[in-house]
Amino acid sequence: MSNGSKVPWAGSRRVSAWLHEAILGFALAHLLALLPSCHHSAARNPGHPEDPAVDVTGDQLFSAGLYHARRGDFQRAEQYLNAARQSGYDEASAVFWLVRVCIAGGRYHSALRHAAAYLQKQPDDWALRLVVASIHEALGDLDRARSDLEAIVDAQPRLALAHYRLGMLYRDQRSATDLARHHLGEYLRLSPAGPHGFEATAALDALSRTEPVDEWMSLSTDGDRAEPGDAP
Repeated sequence: MSNGSKVPWAGSRRVSAWLHEAILGFALAHLLALLPSCHHSAARNPGHPEDPAVDVTGDQLFSAGLYHARRGDFQRAEQYLNAARQSGYDEASAVFWLVRVCIAGGRYHSALRHAAAYLQKQPDDWALRLVVASIHEALGDLDRARSDLEAIVDAQPRLALAHYRLGMLYRDQRSATDLARHHLGEYLRLSPAGPHGFEATAALDALSRTEPVDEWMSLSTDGDRAEPGDAP
């Protein structure tokens, strides 16, 4: 990919795989393996000064950012990529990589800040919003993640991965098993050969064996419950 080329958030199974694995912290090596394949200068020293504020072009700053990311220096990569964005480099591409290197470096809150600044200008970037929702999930803010995912599927009901993430969140709520079934079913309908087909099918199978809440609660009033005076 040449300098200045856009790297779309959506439309790639490779991006979807990274989204599920890297954000949840399971496959950093997979993320790093993608860096050189998407930019021809990422694996060589761009020969720039160490100070990203030096008067160089946005393309050079972007190249330096990917170079440092490939070396594992994610904080310096973030500095160069942010400088590239401020110097007029294609913002969609810069933010794409900014979020990725922040996640790779465990800087989730920085990733959220970069994404939020971009989403103020491009509120309909639903694929990036899906990344943000997954970051909130990784940080343990499940209510925020659930709210974001609901907004995404309302606006983009054919975005299969959003249904999968939402279904898996609802799966762990006893009172929301119907919602879990709906969203996991939608994922399998929209992406029958998708990368999470096995997990979605297994989750649906487990939910089908789950005792309904109203039936479970009825046990407190039927004749089988133990009375206080019964022998243990």
